[in-house]
Amino acid sequence: MPPTAVCLRCGKDFDPAASGDPLFCASCAAARPRVSVTTVLLAINVLVFIAMVIGGVSPLTPTSEQLLRWGASYGPSELSTDWWRLFTAMFVHIGLIHIALNMLCLSNLGPLAERLFGSGKFLLLYLLTGLGGNVASVALHPTIVAAGASGAIFGVAGALLAVFHVRKIPAIASLRGRGGQLGIGGFIAYNLFYGFADSGIDNAAHIGGLVIGFLIGLSLPVAGSHAGRVAAWRTQGVLLATAIVLGGTFVGVRQWRRTYGEVETARHEVLAGNYATATERLKRVLEEEPHNLQARVLLGAVYLDQGQTADAIRELQLALREDSTNSFVLGALGSAYWALEQWEQAVAAYTRQTKVDFNDAEAFANLGGAYLNWGRAKDAIAPLERAARLAPDSARSHYNLGLALLEEKQYAPAVISFGRALQQEPDNPLALLKRGVAYELLGKRDSARADYRRVADAPEGSVSDDNRRLARRLLAELPRR
Repeated sequence: MPPTAVCLRCGKDFDPAASGDPLFCASCAAARPRVSVTTVLLAINVLVFIAMVIGGVSPLTPTSEQLLRWGASYGPSELSTDWWRLFTAMFVHIGLIHIALNMLCLSNLGPLAERLFGSGKFLLLYLLTGLGGNVASVALHPTIVAAGASGAIFGVAGALLAVFHVRKIPAIASLRGRGGQLGIGGFIAYNLFYGFADSGIDNAAHIGGLVIGFLIGLSLPVAGSHAGRVAAWRTQGVLLATAIVLGGTFVGVRQWRRTYGEVETARHEVLAGNYATATERLKRVLEEEPHNLQARVLLGAVYLDQGQTADAIRELQLALREDSTNSFVLGALGSAYWALEQWEQAVAAYTRQTKVDFNDAEAFANLGGAYLNWGRAKDAIAPLERAARLAPDSARSHYNLGLALLEEKQYAPAVISFGRALQQEPDNPLALLKRGVAYELLGKRDSARADYRRVADAPEGSVSDDNRRLARRLLAELPRR
């Protein structure tokens, strides 16, 4: 007798060789939906990625801000008002390699799972496990920006693992060599190991999706309708229970991680100009969690914006105890000391900031500016030269470098630096006046006169009265030939 199998859809015995399909008899195989859910999901993910790139998102190294604009997951946002990111993050990817790998996995696992469970149940499996993975990510890694279909793909893999390894389904047992078992298990093991080895991969979403998918796979009826109404009820019950558990879990996570949502709410209040409300909210968070770095930093920034400099310094110094290499905090602390004209302390803060990030042009520019204000022009030259190299289009860095060089009697290099500042801001009166002084000290009186004249004869409203008077005085004092 020819070998037989049990059709997953109608429950009848059939000859796989005659059917050409190891899972369905010939009539059921022909009756499968023409539109594949897997294909639709692949298309949605790819189209979203193309839209992101057309919209200006980097195809290789998108920034966190770009990803958030397109709906990526960010714990504080979900924990405050943007709960919908749990869903949208499933269709946002972090660069070309990320989407290529995820879509390759989906194209391999999706068709098999869709055939086993049926299109409708497969779609719900995909969405529920994707949501579950994102809930796990928010719970365990509430401060990272995360995105991708990985949680849903691991959910599909988990459901297949349950079907192949745990459940005893005759039609599946008849698959040639049962090679799918090792393939799915190997996929899961490899990707989890790779995720733990790479700190940039969110394994919480992978494990969350995997566990939920495995549990669904243990109990969800496989595609056949031969079990009748009982199978339909069981399907609805399993999926409804999963949705309820996920909803309850997210409510619990929001309560557990409540302070992250409070900090995000405070940030929005700051952006809206509601400083008093934001300050009180952040104080309450810090009473509950004194070591909450985000709340501490934001409160320090609010104080700094409001001119409460001493309070800002206190909060920023406390933040540095939690993270001594936080570049933003060091820069803000330098700004606070700058506002108080405490130049030595400002130099110390900016110096630490430049050591944290040697490519931070603004940090080097601020360090050079602090040295200038402290009266140490010689020490200002090196950081300002570094700032000018890192950001050659910064008029401020070139201008301050010119001031330091002028102070150190290096007149020719000063002329060059002021000239570069004027390339960015051609009518900057201060740069024109200082370059004129440098020219005059070099003995190039005609060039000096031309710069002074540009300021003295500038249209009304384009320069201040003080600068215009200074230009006229310098012109009058400039010796004739």
